Amino acid sequence: MATALVVGRGPTLYLAREPSEPPLPFPRGPDLDTAVATVADPAAEVLPADLVEAIAALPASVTVLAADAELTEVVARATRRRVREATLAELRPMMGALPLAPSAREREFALRVARTALERALRSPEEVLISLAREEERVERVLGREERALGAFLTAGSDSLEEYRREWEEVRTRLERHHARLSGLLDRSARSVVPNLSSLVGEKVAARLVAAAGGLSPLGRMRSARLQLLGSRRRPSPDRGPRYGLLYRAARMGDVPPGRRGAFARSLAALASIAARADATTHRDLSAILVARRDRRVESLRSPRR
Repeated sequence: MATALVVGRGPTLYLAREPSEPPLPFPRGPDLDTAVATVADPAAEVLPADLVEAIAALPASVTVLAADAELTEVVARATRRRVREATLAELRPMMGALPLAPSAREREFALRVARTALERALRSPEEVLISLAREEERVERVLGREERALGAFLTAGSDSLEEYRREWEEVRTRLERHHARLSGLLDRSARSVVPNLSSLVGEKVAARLVAAAGGLSPLGRMRSARLQLLGSRRRPSPDRGPRYGLLYRAARMGDVPPGRRGAFARSLAALASIAARADATTHRDLSAILVARRDRRVESLRSPRR
């Protein structure tokens, strides 16, 4: 069966028929900026008009292939033909027939496409949440250090030290206001990105869990036992080790007697795992069910032991 392959090399797309035939080049754009713009976002990539016409002119008996899944979708959408992703065996001989692009131009094109894709990824709500969580945690640590330092600071009746103390307190007040605004941004972002997890453990803890896991998808795939220890600062051991990490500051943890918080952390980690998977995949609202189960567990742990 005759085949035709659409494949990209640097800022140029090629239509290759048989290894014996020279592939037809189609620049992605008149300049490098246009070429980068067309490929940086695969969902919005626009094929050159002359490439679309060349594919449309192919007989119906020719099977159209594309070099990767993203290009397959783009070609199928532009040409309204059935397009299949090429296998490695089909791709190798045709790729070998492509002319080599100038290395400097191909390298510049690849670097600019990667930079544009990275910038787009960093603007995603999930990455914004991770950045806010890490910054809020840093500012909180700064406030904690300042509060401890202020408690140990003695003016000893010195006018100069007393004046410095007043200036120091003004700086701390501005820092506290900044932290309050940052916490508000973090809470809104967490409720938008991880609504189920935020309802269950609180917005701040939910955001820090996502940041500690490296993203919502890794957190959604994480086992509850690993999630329970996420953020702990001491390596667990068979004899003695942490029973919880970031979950220590979760909602309702303070309502459980200290001796039973480990048991609550295990239950809460199991519920948090369900919440993270729902936020990452199905996007169903399970918050009422999960919060009700959490509250029942709190009440059972608060009751006297039999």
